[in-house]
Amino acid sequence: MRSIRLPDGARLATYVDGPAQAPVTAVLVHGLSVTADLWRSHVPLLLREGIRVVRYDQRAHGHSTRGTAALSLNQLADDLAQVFEETTPRGPLVLAGHSMGAMTIMRLVARQSHLAPRLRGLVLISPPYSGISTRTGTGPTQSLLTLGRNLLASACTHAPYLLDAVRRRLPTTNRWALRPDTHPASGALPLPCRQGLHTTATGDIAALWHDLANQQPDPSPLQQLGGRVHLLAGSLDAHIPPEQTGRLAACLPSAQLETVPDATHALPLRHAQLVTNRISHYTSPLRAVAEHAAQQPDLGKAVCRNPAAPGAASPGSGAKPLAPARTA
Repeated sequence: MRSIRLPDGARLATYVDGPAQAPVTAVLVHGLSVTADLWRSHVPLLLREGIRVVRYDQRAHGHSTRGTAALSLNQLADDLAQVFEETTPRGPLVLAGHSMGAMTIMRLVARQSHLAPRLRGLVLISPPYSGISTRTGTGPTQSLLTLGRNLLASACTHAPYLLDAVRRRLPTTNRWALRPDTHPASGALPLPCRQGLHTTATGDIAALWHDLANQQPDPSPLQQLGGRVHLLAGSLDAHIPPEQTGRLAACLPSAQLETVPDATHALPLRHAQLVTNRISHYTSPLRAVAEHAAQQPDLGKAVCRNPAAPGAASPGSGAKPLAPARTA
């Protein structure tokens, strides 16, 4: 583990595997409430492919500290840009992100357009069309789940210090336990995924949630990447339903959309080989050049209508699916 110091005082715990002279680097970005441990099974698989791997704990998660900056998607994207600057200032990149990590990558592409020539491919796992939501479906069961999530979100917003006091009394094995004063050794591995929130105060969880919930859809930066975008969704994802990812795909005529049967929001953990295959797909120089040249979109025609409006394209209709995934 190495620590990257950010201008606001935050330190990002960063984990780099593979030689600096590798032909391509894969940067892996985890989502809300977990850690870089999300990618533990992918690292050895990617290393066997000759790919250098960079992963990190997002700020206020795992071994990374909070800093003084406001918690927002813009800030997370700027953090990722700093990770590039410190670990991979040049050379081709493949980026993979899950949920909030996918949103971070999308915002980075929008804010750092000069990086586009370096991007061989993006693998976005469970990205929402716009912001995240407590409501992920219809029916009585989903209504109860939504009510519970809304109550929790309200408590995190209006009584964060009270919840922090409760969290400090929880055992360390509980995913909600609060242990902000941990000091990892320089060679430490990421905390297990279930401990991703150990350093995140309740008020910060609420701030992140509200910012992510209020995002507005803007797929135009991804449209400019053409066929270098691959979207993955789990058919049983109860957090970011596949219909959400399908709505995003409808706005990206040259992207590939793949819905993995029987996969939940834990798709990266339970289908590591499949995700690794999709990442390594973009690491061949000849393949990347050919796809980039053949699949450049006509931006004059790449207009995304509101998928809910009459006559709009159906979710995923503008995407080119791969063959059905074989999963363990």
